[in-house]
Amino acid sequence: MAELEGSAAIIPQATQGARVVRADTADVGNRGASYALTINEFDAAGKSSVLSVPLPQDEKWGSVLLRAALLKKGGSWKTYDVPTIIHAVVYADNLGLDIMAGDVYCAEEGRLSTTAGAKIKHAMQSDRIVGYSVEMTEGPEISIPYTLKQQEQVWKGPNWKATVTVRVKGFDAPVIYVTTLAEWFTGRNPNWRTRPAYMLRKNALSKVMEEVAPLGTEADEAPPIDMVSVAGK
Repeated sequence: MAELEGSAAIIPQATQGARVVRADTADVGNRGASYALTINEFDAAGKSSVLSVPLPQDEKWGSVLLRAALLKKGGSWKTYDVPTIIHAVVYADNLGLDIMAGDVYCAEEGRLSTTAGAKIKHAMQSDRIVGYSVEMTEGPEISIPYTLKQQEQVWKGPNWKATVTVRVKGFDAPVIYVTTLAEWFTGRNPNWRTRPAYMLRKNALSKVMEEVAPLGTEADEAPPIDMVSVAGK
């Protein structure tokens, strides 16, 4: 494992008091651990203290730290601090998801969220789904305004309708969900502009799947991750 403490490639300057450092081997509580997660805490009077939690030196945590370092090296996670990424890796592992494949990401609001594909995968792995079908119907022409790079834009196309039917073990009747493109369209995402029918189908299906087999909390409903910090801010 690469040296984490003080490495600009691993830990940004704006860590807001949370860091992964080499554990003090003289500390009995840290024996057998190479690294510890340290967090600066403040009481009501403003007095600071340091909470140090040793990270176990075993195969599981070695894998967590390695993936955290790889995610930090590049891609969408590079602006987040290591403790935040470790939290996301453990979160994904506990749900049986693959963070390296992009199943879990940090939304713009600083909240952990899961992709539509991850929600579908999680539900199918739950053994609760007997089968499903998605009917796509091309609707009337509509215009949807959106903002891209601070420029006002307008997307024009058919208002697709998706009807999702999911058969669930133990349910007397199937779960049915009907929605339209106008409810889901997100113009800043190029996939919605170029593949609206596909995106509507996938997201409508994932919405039903998550209701049947809940997977964490939606990004706009979850509380922010306090440890999130963006380099340069």
